[in-house]
Amino acid sequence: MDFLMRRGLIYLALLAAVASGCGRKPTGEDHFASGLAYYKDGSFDKAAAEFETALGSMQTNALALNFLGVCRLRQGQTEAGLRHLHDAVRLDPNYIPARYNLALAQLDQGHPEDAAANLRQVVQSSAAPTDSHYHLGLAYMRLSAWGAAQEAFKLDLKSDPDIADTYNCLGVAAARNLEFAQAKHWFELGLAADPKFATVYLNLASLESHHLDQKKEALAHYETYVSLTPNVQPREDVKLAILQIRQDLAAAAKPAAHAVEPPPKSPEPATPLVTQVVSAPKPAPPPPAPSAPATIVTASVASATEPAPTPPPAPIRKVRTPIAVRTLKPGNRAKATVFFNSGANYQKQDQVANAVAEYVKAVAADPSFAKAYYNLAIAYTGLGQSDRALETYELALVADSHYANARFNYAVLLQEQGYFEDAITQFERILAESPNDAIAHFSLGGLYARDRANYAKAHDHYLTFLKLAPNSTLSRGVRRWLEQNP
Repeated sequence: MDFLMRRGLIYLALLAAVASGCGRKPTGEDHFASGLAYYKDGSFDKAAAEFETALGSMQTNALALNFLGVCRLRQGQTEAGLRHLHDAVRLDPNYIPARYNLALAQLDQGHPEDAAANLRQVVQSSAAPTDSHYHLGLAYMRLSAWGAAQEAFKLDLKSDPDIADTYNCLGVAAARNLEFAQAKHWFELGLAADPKFATVYLNLASLESHHLDQKKEALAHYETYVSLTPNVQPREDVKLAILQIRQDLAAAAKPAAHAVEPPPKSPEPATPLVTQVVSAPKPAPPPPAPSAPATIVTASVASATEPAPTPPPAPIRKVRTPIAVRTLKPGNRAKATVFFNSGANYQKQDQVANAVAEYVKAVAADPSFAKAYYNLAIAYTGLGQSDRALETYELALVADSHYANARFNYAVLLQEQGYFEDAITQFERILAESPNDAIAHFSLGGLYARDRANYAKAHDHYLTFLKLAPNSTLSRGVRRWLEQNP
């Protein structure tokens, strides 16, 4: 496996290398420092041996596991590398370099869902590498989550607005989302950032030819692409596309002598949109020299001549009956707190099943402990036990009806499980107490927009959201919906 630099990114973990003393037995820190020296020289086999020795006596095992995992990946020992990085994250869930490296390895190995889950946690940290949103966008693209991918790439542009491949990725995602005019805008911004980025010319030409009916522009961009890749054998689909466009333009330029219907022509070949990662980042602390660029090819966007997909069936109306509990009597809060803290520690270590066991003890000791129910519901959600999570959020709200975070999570989970009317009720209750909660307005706008009869309510909530959060990354989608549904 080979990780590639994207922007010359250097992401160093804070290290404390201890010099080996004369005449004494080397410590774990000495072996770690030696491993680090080998790592910097690119001697990954020797570095790995030193890191493994260091693991026997060092307290900062997550740090050594992170380096060991990266070394194994660099040696091509993918399974071992992933295992060591997993161990580092389990040992210290808040150690961002290990989680970041694990996500990149998962993305490289074709596990975008796992990579996205880790990157979502990475981007929330102030210690996140500057291109974390970029890789989150790539993960979303591989999951065909085109809207989420666009939002991630836009956030990446905030850290560096002059990266052409980010604009290229935005263009691909917009095109796959059938936003063709917006896709062209992103591709053009990519060319402004790097006028010699051949892949963007190819993508722009394909878009103009197949979806915007701009044949002259497409021909110019196809020809520019070919001129920028003189040492590459032209792709057959590109050669056929250029030939077909030239024939079409020549035929359109000739005056018709007779009203004779022309013979049918073969369809113009579609050129797939390409997402080129000019240089994807390699694992965190200290990186070796950058490698050659990598190219990721995505499937072409749906042709404009293809039949429209069959509309989905009307959603099933689901109504939830909350758990029948009216009051919860207080118990031994001190005893419950001990269990609660134990559960929180397990949760930090990603030992969710153990966390559940401790939280259950906490609410048994004090049935009115709202925060314990709240954490327990989150743990159940992590285990995929949505029904139990819903019941536990309901208990948290019985214990404290003003628990805003619990009500918000409850509303979101109701929505995810298809209880749309119940979710609306909960979001409306949130707004009753916090009228300026922008995300609650956004969520209600989306729920009401599911039914044309409620478009007026959707308008109201979306407009309020725009007033409260005009610069949100969600604003563009809201404005587009309002324009399309005046």
